[in-house]
Amino acid sequence: MLELKNIHISFNKNTDNKIDALDNVNLEFHEHQWSYIIGGNGSGKSTLLKIINKELIPDKGELKFNSYKPTDVMFIDQTTIKNLVPSMTIYENLIFALKNIGMNPNFRLFQNKNYKEIVIDKLKEFNIGLEKRINEQVKFLSGGEQQIIVASRIMLSNPRILLMDEFTSSLDQKWAPFILEKLKKFITVNNIMVIAVTHDYSQIQNIGDRLIMLKNGKVFADKKKENFDFTTQSILNLFYEYE
Repeated sequence: MLELKNIHISFNKNTDNKIDALDNVNLEFHEHQWSYIIGGNGSGKSTLLKIINKELIPDKGELKFNSYKPTDVMFIDQTTIKNLVPSMTIYENLIFALKNIGMNPNFRLFQNKNYKEIVIDKLKEFNIGLEKRINEQVKFLSGGEQQIIVASRIMLSNPRILLMDEFTSSLDQKWAPFILEKLKKFITVNNIMVIAVTHDYSQIQNIGDRLIMLKNGKVFADKKKENFDFTTQSILNLFYEYE
């Protein structure tokens, strides 16, 4: 279990523009649970992820990893290209994800047949032919193809905690459900904790287990699938209920 206890963080301290980005936030997250964080601009969604990722230190409160470690966390940025090295090939981007299966990646590994097969087999799961293009630079791929490389990197890294900030924001309705469904199966099998920020409420119904709504840095709603209708309309009703 991951715990946030009485988390408070402010920006622009000691000025007239002081902002309480998170205000007395108390949350618990569990393995094998895909939690979606929603809220308007400036509600504290990305700040919450950055605190869990240790990019920001709260002014007050405590972040408890318990049986987890900070190194168990993998953060996926909303800008796809920040998660990849554009000038490197598909294979070069993915081989460094293998460190979580007991490897220490270096350039000698590029010629290792077994490691190449691991990468190829993972790409084959998406069934769009990227395994035949592993020597192609990532910058020449489409947006959807780049996100498949990011998803493959997640699966090869096999993190215990996965943080995603608007992971599918740049994708159309062809690619987003396809990639998310692949990730959902992988996360379920491997008991990974997922905390994801999104503005796309349509994906929550099929993928999410839990819905947390932030407003002005506070938790205004915390719903689980077993006791709340995760349809887009219900989520919109919840959102406007607190406007």
